[in-house]
Amino acid sequence: MTSDELMNIIGHLVEAYQNSTAHRVAASYETDYDERGVQLANQQQWDEIAAHRLREVDRAVRAAFPAQATVEGFMPVRALPDGKVELRAIDTASRPVAVLFTGTEALNLGGRLTACGAVTLDRIGLKPDTELRPDSGSPVSGGPACASPAIGTAPVLPPVVPGPATGAHQR
Repeated sequence: MTSDELMNIIGHLVEAYQNSTAHRVAASYETDYDERGVQLANQQQWDEIAAHRLREVDRAVRAAFPAQATVEGFMPVRALPDGKVELRAIDTASRPVAVLFTGTEALNLGGRLTACGAVTLDRIGLKPDTELRPDSGSPVSGGPACASPAIGTAPVLPPVVPGPATGAHQR
């Protein structure tokens, strides 16, 4: 469902509620008993229409917005050619959900997730350093002990990022 379709459904709900209210107000000012009955019957009819349209809005919103989602297991995060970062998840109804971030938003979110993860582990009694996977050259993993970070000796090409190059990236 598109946002325009959802807005149309909401507009129809508001219209039904307005008509119901208008007939109720008209009935309250009506001095003729029969005419008052007609206005109240019209109000009842618009109340039923509004209730039906409210159920339509409820179904549309529940279908459009997942209540809970879990991160997808395979390739949950990927860089897109237009400079965005996509986070993919699956909601409780097994529907795919994608959240798009700018590069800056993704960096900020990543840093905050890391900090929140460390705080959460600390609160439950685990230390973040025991949960991190050691690299292959660390003494913990059985590799050679070294006090400095690993330095590669083979030339490594920078990763290729799809999309048009900006002025800062052209040589």
